This record gives sequence, structure tokens and C-alpha cells, in this order.
Amino acid sequence: MSLLVVLAITASCTGLLLLGFEQYQVAAIAIVVLAVYFYVLYKRYHVEVVPERDILLFEDQDDLRILCSIYGLDASGGSALLRQRLIDFSRANKEQSFVWVVPRAVSRVGAMLEAAPRVEQAAPQQGAKELVKQLLSEGPGTEKLPSILLGGQTRSQTRRLAIRACPVCEAPAQRTGHECAECGADLEFYLTLSESKVGRRLISEKAETRRRKLRYEVTAIRAR
Repeated sequence: MSLLVVLAITASCTGLLLLGFEQYQVAAIAIVVLAVYFYVLYKRYHVEVVPERDILLFEDQDDLRILCSIYGLDASGGSALLRQRLIDFSRANKEQSFVWVVPRAVSRVGAMLEAAPRVEQAAPQQGAKELVKQLLSEGPGTEKLPSILLGGQTRSQTRRLAIRACPVCEAPAQRTGHECAECGADLEFYLTLSESKVGRRLISEKAETRRRKLRYEVTAIRAR
């Protein structure tokens, strides 16, 4: 991808020179375009590493699949396999707060060029809550685990009442309950998730997936 961009910039610069633009003007344009391109790369592919303890809090299979896709991991399989891939990724990058990830298309090409296919063992079918309890069993306050949010935060009535719209579907949030009446999303969970760059990207893709499903359902109903 980067090679294609460089070639496109080179061709564009050559064309501008042939049109009579000065060299310093062409050089300035090329520098600006490259700066914008690398800034986009930084924003899109330099993301936070979700800690292992936070990965265990994700129960929605779509969330796990989207996270795998963001990190360039295999996004196929059930929740247990997806979670295990993310845990392995988190452990491999536990010394870093941020990590560069490759585009999904690149990871697919790399997988196709492997000499031998990688055989993945099925992860144990254990629920997220059980894994969290096992991971934090040595620490105090285990009985309060259901109230744990991302980053070790706990649920707060003040935070909950301050939520005016669902972070996922943007529907007005009700004054009572912890879930969105429209899409069923855990309001506080996704609010804390949206505080990170990788979280905002996950929510954006989750919302887009939901919109596509709704469009498909509406089209199917009209076809009847």
C-alpha cells in the first residue's frame, strides 16, 4: 500500500513538473501529501493494546471479532477462539501500551504465503466471567466482579445518569437500567470503552455493522 502511494505521488509530481510548476512548489506539495498520509497511518494503525484483564470482560462475539480484525488477527471462529487469540496478542505485547497493526488485507496475503498452514487448538469453552474470577481470584473484592468495567473502573450511578445517548446506536438513554433499550448495549461498558482510540474504532465498526443489518432487515421486509 505504501509503495503504491509513493508511486502515485512520484507520478503526480512528474506530471506537475511537466505542466510547468516550479520544483519547490512540487516538493512542498509532496511533503504535505506524505505528512497527511503518515498521519492517517498513525491514527489508524497505531492503537492501544487491550490488557488481558480487559479482554476477559468482552462477552459479545461481535466485539471480539472486531477487535481481532483491528489487530490483524484471524477473526473466524467462536467467542472462545477469538478471545484466546486476543489474549495471546496481549501477552505478546504486554510491555507496550501501543502497537502498530497491519491492514487486514496484508495479513491475509501473509497467511496465504505461509509454507504450512497453522493449526489452532480450540480454546476451552469457559465463560468470560469465570475467566475473570480465575484471573483475579488472588485479589480482594472478588465478589464485586460483575461491577468491574474496563481499566479496573467500577460502575457509578453518577456516570450512568450522565449518559444521554447510547455510545453504539446513539438512541436516547433511559434514566433506569444499564442497557440500551434500542440495541441492548451495556451503556457504561461502551462509554468507558470509548475513552480509548481502539475502543472508538470498535464502537464505530460495531455501529456500522448494526446499521447494515438493519438495512438488510428492512429490505427483506419490503421484498415480501
